[in-house]
Amino acid sequence: MRYFHEWLLAMFAVMAAFQLGTVTAEFEMALHGPYAYYTSSPILPRPWASQFTTWFPNSGGILNNVSTGVCNLTLRDYRAAFQAPRGSPEALKMLSICNRHEACVYAQLPPSVTLNYQGASILLGLTPMILSTLGPTIAELALLSTHRPILSLLISLGAPVYWVIRAFEFHDPRDAARGGRLVMGETSTSIAVLISAAQYVLAVMAAATVAFTMVETGRRTTLAWACTTPFAPLLWSSLAVLVNIVAAASSLVIKRASKPEDRKRNKTSRNSRERCGGRRVASKCTFTPFWEAFCRVVGNETTICANREGRYEGENEGEVPMLAMFLFVVAECMSFFFFLFGTAVFSALQFVSFIDAFKRILAPLIGSTIVCRLILLLEIAGLRRTSGVTVK
Repeated sequence: MRYFHEWLLAMFAVMAAFQLGTVTAEFEMALHGPYAYYTSSPILPRPWASQFTTWFPNSGGILNNVSTGVCNLTLRDYRAAFQAPRGSPEALKMLSICNRHEACVYAQLPPSVTLNYQGASILLGLTPMILSTLGPTIAELALLSTHRPILSLLISLGAPVYWVIRAFEFHDPRDAARGGRLVMGETSTSIAVLISAAQYVLAVMAAATVAFTMVETGRRTTLAWACTTPFAPLLWSSLAVLVNIVAAASSLVIKRASKPEDRKRNKTSRNSRERCGGRRVASKCTFTPFWEAFCRVVGNETTICANREGRYEGENEGEVPMLAMFLFVVAECMSFFFFLFGTAVFSALQFVSFIDAFKRILAPLIGSTIVCRLILLLEIAGLRRTSGVTVK
């Protein structure tokens, strides 16, 4: 019995010592910050704004309470690391601190909330696939870029995901104008101007909607595999421009190889005089190289495809240059890798409920993609000469 009492006293002494050490450690962490528990990251993307300050509305209340309450220590360390000079020991530990704070917040959430976030991650991971079924193909956008490059660029920003039928296969952009039953006939000048202006307004609004949605998504969420990169969604949406540029170069090589230079030169000179409009401006286009080039570029860009004189008629097909095929395959591969990057970004977004994922991320992207797709279909219908349903 005596030995049993001694054993109990020894156990109580060990527990008291352990409890005293725990209290001391917690006091030191509260006083100085637990930087000894964080690891440095030599390659660290610095966020453009302090994270964990704004959340999506559906679950922002509980997230803010947990972040500023139970997890206040890691939040304070994160803000100190964010305000520290670049290259300092505190700043190099920002990624580790961000991951610790993210884990702390998740550990305090009820199971129902975390399950809601998991369902939202599945929906967001399917976002690139959903947008690709609604978006344009690379061949369609490449065909439009040879006629209206600025509008094509805006469409690529408003519909950042392309439909890739099959990688490493060449699809002639001219095939987009050969098939289909929808044909847009030539319209009056006033109606054409209104259509062109409406197209630019809608395309700019779609591109602005995508950019704003991606910026807000980066501000209100974190990435599971890159906690300090709130710019990742905006970066993904901007990469579509690179695919558009490479595809446009492929279509331009095909266009230059399929038409004789003398015919192109004569038609360009004639169109530049006609599109400038007015005898006084037409004389400038004729005698001044600057005005000729300026009027040709502006006229080609602002004229809808249904009203342009040199719209596609399927002639002078010839052989496709190897350079054009190579550039098109490169554009397809780039689109595929950007598709994977988008899936990795959207599926790793944290602290997004299912309602917020659909209402504030997926729905704006779907709306912008549909608008840009309709603009593209209207322009390609204006390039067709085959018989079919005519829009006037």
